[in-house]
Amino acid sequence: MSSLTSLAWLKNDSKLSDVIEKVSLGGELADEDLSYILAVSILFIKEYQRDARRTSYLEFGYFLVLIYSLNSDNFHPLFDLSTNLGFYPISKYILEHNILETNSIYYHFIEESLLKFKNNNITETFEQNKFRNEIIKSSAMDSCYIAPTSFGKSSLMVELIRSLSLSKVAIIVPTKSLLTQTYRLINENFEGKKVIFHDEMYDDEVNFIAVFTQERALRLLKSKKDLSFDALLIDEAHNLFESSSRSILLSRLIRRVRKRSIKSRIFYFSPLINDGDNLRFEEKQIIESKRIQFNVKEPEIFEYRLDGKSYLYNRFLNKYFNYKSSATMLRYVIDERKLNNFIYLRAPKKVEAFAGMLSNDLPLINGGELSELADTIAKNVHEEFYCVDLVRKGVIYIHGKLPDLIKEYLEYKFNSVKSLSFLVANSVILEGVNLPIDNLYVLNTYDLGAKELTNLIGRVNRLNDVFSGENSSLSKLMPSVHFVNSEEFNRERSNMSNKIELLRSGISNKDEIKNPTLLNFDIDKFNHIIKTSTSLMSIEQATKVRDNALFIQERELFLVNEPASELDSVKSSFIESGLHYVYSNFDTIVELIFKKIEMFKFDINFMGLDPIDKIYLIFIKDFESTIIDLSFIRLKNEKARNFYKMFVKNIHALSLKEHINSTVKYFYKNADETGNSIFYIGSSYGEVAKDGTNDGTRTYINLSTKGHKELVNLSLVKIKMESDFVSYKLNDYVSILKDLKVVSESEYNVFIYGTSKKRNSDLIKLGFSGSLIRKIEHDDQLKNINVDSFGRVSVNVDFNIYLKSQDDLIKFEVNKYISM
Repeated sequence: MSSLTSLAWLKNDSKLSDVIEKVSLGGELADEDLSYILAVSILFIKEYQRDARRTSYLEFGYFLVLIYSLNSDNFHPLFDLSTNLGFYPISKYILEHNILETNSIYYHFIEESLLKFKNNNITETFEQNKFRNEIIKSSAMDSCYIAPTSFGKSSLMVELIRSLSLSKVAIIVPTKSLLTQTYRLINENFEGKKVIFHDEMYDDEVNFIAVFTQERALRLLKSKKDLSFDALLIDEAHNLFESSSRSILLSRLIRRVRKRSIKSRIFYFSPLINDGDNLRFEEKQIIESKRIQFNVKEPEIFEYRLDGKSYLYNRFLNKYFNYKSSATMLRYVIDERKLNNFIYLRAPKKVEAFAGMLSNDLPLINGGELSELADTIAKNVHEEFYCVDLVRKGVIYIHGKLPDLIKEYLEYKFNSVKSLSFLVANSVILEGVNLPIDNLYVLNTYDLGAKELTNLIGRVNRLNDVFSGENSSLSKLMPSVHFVNSEEFNRERSNMSNKIELLRSGISNKDEIKNPTLLNFDIDKFNHIIKTSTSLMSIEQATKVRDNALFIQERELFLVNEPASELDSVKSSFIESGLHYVYSNFDTIVELIFKKIEMFKFDINFMGLDPIDKIYLIFIKDFESTIIDLSFIRLKNEKARNFYKMFVKNIHALSLKEHINSTVKYFYKNADETGNSIFYIGSSYGEVAKDGTNDGTRTYINLSTKGHKELVNLSLVKIKMESDFVSYKLNDYVSILKDLKVVSESEYNVFIYGTSKKRNSDLIKLGFSGSLIRKIEHDDQLKNINVDSFGRVSVNVDFNIYLKSQDDLIKFEVNKYISM
C-alpha cells in the first residue's frame, strides 16, 4: 500500500476517531466537535490540492464534509466544497432545492456558471464533463472510459454514435437483459437508422447500428465474410480480463473486427478497470484512457455478526464502531430496511430459500398492485410458483435459473411497483437493468473481490435517484450497505470482515489479467511456479493453467485467419461455437466428423431424419468414448433424444404455464415408467449423486422426496436449464449442419424458431416469443403488426385496443419491442 494513499494511521488519533464515531452514529455533537471536523477536512483537502496523487485525502476530506452537513443540517461547507472541486450535481441540487439562503448575487453567478456543465438536463461533475467532451472529440483508434456506475455511460454512447457518423456501429453488451434495454435506448435516439439486435436481422444493410452480445456479433461476422464494423462500443469491458469462454469470445470479436478493418475504432466502457493499457491485444495498440477518479457517493458499511451484534465500518480508519444488537439475522434485515432493498446471495437455491424465510416474517399486504401482480404471475407462470405468495408480502427473487421473460418482468415490476420492498437476487443483477435500490444486504461474499464489491455497491442509489425524482435526497449520497453473516447462507463461522476491509481507503485494486489472448497476460508467472513451486498454487495447477493458455493462444491465432480448406472451415465452425471442448481429442475427431458429413450428404434416408437424430449420428455415434461433455453425451440414449425432440417443440408451441405442467407430468411419468426417482437437475439444485447417495457430484434430485409445489418450481428450473442447453449447444450443432447443407433452411427455421413461416420467424428474431406469436396469430392480430424497413415494430389502432384487453405480462412482452 502506498504511503501517499494509506490513511490507516488515522485510527491512532483518539480524538479524531471519537468524533468520527459520534458523527457516524448520529450522536449529538458540540460546536467544538463540528469545528474540529471541518478543520480536519480542510487540512486533508489542501494536502490533496498540493499533491493530486493523494486521492484518498480528498475522499476523506469529502467524507467529513458530507457527514457533517447531513448530521448538522448545515450545507454551506458541502456547497463550497462541491463548487470548488467540481462536484457540480451537488451544488446544483442545493441551489434548486433552496437548501441554503441563496438570495445573494454570488449564488446567482454560480447557478449561471453551472449551466456550462448541463448535458441532456443532467448537471455533470467537472471530470464527467471534461472527459465526455474529450472522448467525443478524440480521434484515437482505441479509447477507454472508466467511470463509477451511473456516471452517464449510456448517454455518452448515444452522443458518441451521433458524433462518429459511421455507417456500421456495434454496441456489445454482456447480457440479454442489457440487450433489450440498450436496444430500446438506441431505437429511441436513432429513428432514421436501422437498429438490429439479432444477427439474422441483418439484411446486407450498409448503414445500421447493432446491439449484440459477443456471440451474436461473431455469428454475423462468420456468415458475412466481407462485413466489419466501423466502430465497436464494448460495455462492461472489464469482463475481458476474465478467463471465461465468453471473455475469450469478446477478445476474439475485437481482434476479428480490427483484422478486417484496421480503421475500425474501439471504445471500452467500465467502472472497474484500473489501467486501460491492460485491454491491449497487440503491442502497437495505444489506448487513450479517460478516468473519473472521484465518486461522489460514500457508502455507510455495516456488518452484522453471528453473535447478534452489528458494527459500522469506517474505511478510512479501518475501524469498526458498535452499532446495535438484534435478536436474529432476519430481525436485523427487517429493522434496517428502507424503501427498495436488494439482498445479494450467490446460489439460486439459497436465493429462493432466503426469500421464503424473509416473507414468513413479513405481514400480508392485501389488495392493490401486489394482489394484481400475484394473480398475473399465477395465470402466466403457475399458481404454485413461489413468487405468487412472496409478492403478497412485498418480496420477489431473481436468479439465472428463471426463464428470461419472467426474470425481466419481475425486474420491471420491482422498478414500477412501490410496495415491492425486497428483491433477493444473485449476480444476474450486476449487469442487468437499472433498478431503484436504496439499501443493500450482502449475505454471501464467495468470489467477490474488491472490484466486484465496488460494482455491487454501485447499484445502490444511482445518481439519477440521488439528484432527481420524487425520492431524491442528498442523504442518498451515503448509501447503506449491510454485510450480514450467517452460517446458513454464507459459511461455517461466517466472518465477512476480511472482505469488508478490501474496501478500505488506499487499497490499490490492480487489474488481474486471466485472459491469455491479452497482451499483458503473464504466462511467465506460471512457468516460474512450475520451476520453483514456491507459490500457493501447485505445480499441477500452474501447468494446467499454462497449457490451457497456450492452447487458447494457438487456437485464437488459427481463428484470426480465414480457413484454407473445407476441413478448416468445419474446424473453425466448431471452435467458433465452443463445441471443440466436447471432445478429448478434437483434432482427430473433427476429421472423422468431416468424412461423415461428406458421406451423409448423399444419403436420402439420413436427410429425412429429425435434426437431433442427425446430431447423434454425425457428432456422437462412434465417438462416445472421446466425449467429455456430460450434458451432451446424454444424447447417445434414444430416450434422451426423444425428450429433446419433444422439448424443442414445446419451447415454441407451449406457453410457460403449459410447459411447466407438461414437465411436472414428465417427472411423474418418468418415475413411474422407470421405477427410478433419481432425476438429473444440474449442480445448482442437485442434492444427490447419480446413484442416489450423497457421495460424488450432486447433480440429481430424488423426485419421491418432493411435494407437488416443489416439483412445479423445479420444473421451472429444468425448463430454463434445458432451454439454455438447446440455445447454446444444440442450436449451434444445427447451425453447423445448415452451413454444411445437411440441414435445410426450412428444417433450421422450424428447429430454431418453431416455424417455417417467414413473418413469424422475423418477429421471433425481433424478440417475440413463439408462444406470444402463436397467441397473436390465433387471435388474428398478426395483420395489425408492421415491421418497417428499419426493423421497427409498430401496431395500428386495432392492435392497441386488443392489447388493452390483455393481461400485464403480455402487455410487458409486446411493449418491449413495439415503437409507440
